[in-house]
Amino acid sequence: GGGTAGSGLAGGAQSPDGLQSQLSGLSDALDGVPAILGPNGNGIGSNSWVVAGEHTITGKPLLANDPHLAPQLPSVWYQMGLHCRSVSDKCRYDVSGYTFSGMPGVVIGHNQDIAWGMTNLGADVTDLYLEKFTGDGYQYGDKVVPFTTRDETIKVAGGKDKTIRVRETNNGPLISDRDDELVKVGKKAGVDSAAPDRGDGYGVALRWTALTPGRSMDAVFELNRATDFKEFRKAAASFEVPSQNLIYADTKGNIGYQAPGKIPTRGKGDGSLPAPGWDPAYRWDGYIPQGALPYEYNPERGYIVTANQAVIDDGDKAKYPYKLTSDWGYGARSQRIDDLIQSKIKNGGKISTEDMRLMQMDNSSEIAKLLVPKLLKIDVKDKYVREAQKLLEGWDYTQDADSAAAAYFNSVWRNILRLAFGNKLPKELRVKGQCLNVEPAGNTGPADEGKKVRECGERDADSAQPDGGDRYYEVIRKIIDDRTNDWWKTPATRTDRATKTRDGLFARALEDARWDLTAKLGKDVDSWSWGRLHRLTLKNQTLGTEGPGWLQFVLNRGPWNLGGGEAAVNATGWNAAGGYGVVWVPSMRMVVNLKDLDKSKWINLTGASGHAYNAHYTDQTDKWAKGELLPWAYTDKAVEKSTSDKLVLRP
Repeated sequence: GGGTAGSGLAGGAQSPDGLQSQLSGLSDALDGVPAILGPNGNGIGSNSWVVAGEHTITGKPLLANDPHLAPQLPSVWYQMGLHCRSVSDKCRYDVSGYTFSGMPGVVIGHNQDIAWGMTNLGADVTDLYLEKFTGDGYQYGDKVVPFTTRDETIKVAGGKDKTIRVRETNNGPLISDRDDELVKVGKKAGVDSAAPDRGDGYGVALRWTALTPGRSMDAVFELNRATDFKEFRKAAASFEVPSQNLIYADTKGNIGYQAPGKIPTRGKGDGSLPAPGWDPAYRWDGYIPQGALPYEYNPERGYIVTANQAVIDDGDKAKYPYKLTSDWGYGARSQRIDDLIQSKIKNGGKISTEDMRLMQMDNSSEIAKLLVPKLLKIDVKDKYVREAQKLLEGWDYTQDADSAAAAYFNSVWRNILRLAFGNKLPKELRVKGQCLNVEPAGNTGPADEGKKVRECGERDADSAQPDGGDRYYEVIRKIIDDRTNDWWKTPATRTDRATKTRDGLFARALEDARWDLTAKLGKDVDSWSWGRLHRLTLKNQTLGTEGPGWLQFVLNRGPWNLGGGEAAVNATGWNAAGGYGVVWVPSMRMVVNLKDLDKSKWINLTGASGHAYNAHYTDQTDKWAKGELLPWAYTDKAVEKSTSDKLVLRP
């Protein structure tokens, strides 16, 4: 949905004065809304892939999934089996996998016949509408329509109840009623050609499929009972919100894919910009028919990969006439997974469960493959910077936790982003950088070296920069051979020379990264490691985030030094605007073996208990951090054999 792109309204009308900056924070607000089944935030996603039996050691499919989410303690997922003592028409459940606390159905997993996984499709299902107020109503066509209003009471523990009035237009609730910044749209909006008389001002309404009651929970139970691809697709038809990529495999050897979701079709406009709510032509006019959503069954290639990349050719209307979104992932992860599968199956090779696990842990950096050969050609004069540059010689681009080269490269990448884009971007498209820890760690050598460390930190505190996701991989890829492109030009500062070329900017990034890591990790480059920068701390979702320090110590766990990185298959994401710490993780990992379900593997981010001093609070995290998977018992006999504790609840 629109709100942050472009400078006008849908249809080419000029936007009211200040609308762009006033709406710039809305996408962040929407990212903060809990997404029950999909990841939140910009630039993150999930991995899933399924390989047909013709390419596996077992002769039956293998299916892998690891959804990427913000780390939580306890984990957002709960491992569960839902088994009828005797499966029949009266009791049809024999299913195991991952669910959410308090929910009886299994969201991702397998039953006795099929397995399925999910990643975020990323369909555009939210639109903003600018509404023209008149008296106690809003304009729609040539009429004034009264608001639909209701009062909602929010009960506050230990305080007075708070009542809010919700006003709705036919495009949805007025979010400008709840946000001080968005109220300014109505107060400050200028007159434009789309609304020559703005009456009492503008409001902003949100149209979103999630605001309409749907049947997604019905779909979960239908998936749990499905026995073949036909029933799987029927279940997917009920999966309205959020839009997911669903992958499929069954014990008979079939593999498949289905994109479900309630995805709107629009009259005028494409949802990328705020639309004039007073014009009926911009209303949603329906939803993409379920039968027209993309699907695939037993493709000739013998495998299917979904990692948030485009699932249709968006530019060819003849091939696919509907718009799903214009905001696909850029394919770094999906292409790497595809390459890994191809490398295993060429010349008749076969893939094992262990191969699937190793693919999940692949931490290769795609942007490093592009940049490092060019960084190594930079003639570096300073001996300390040259020490760091030499770390990149012979590096295989893997971001292991103990890799000094990965630490240095990611700092170079962060500084390239700061210098090339930083304050050149509109403020809506960048994030305020955090001040570096500028105190030198240990003996950093000559006095001027320590001075450089501090000045680098001061510059960083005053700058802002992009997040460094795979969108920026593509930007850099497109300008990499244009050595004098304007993006490579940076002005001189009181401590640094100006840059006019790509190599000049790369040289500055190599220097600044050296001082950055000297401050953080010490002077000795051989002691550097990516994991010391790239750390995960699990924070309990209650008082572990905002409580007193001693209580946070009691409830929280970590840190863990991790490998992986942004847009790697092992997607331990970090935000270049805020530092190197881990902000997104594979929230669980699983590999389902359709030949022998008891030989499937899984791991959760934390443990099965939310009690801070229970043995199962974070008893899976060490293994998760190392990339290990645990046995996944499914059948009665296997479950009984692996059981150490039993809890029986009798009604």
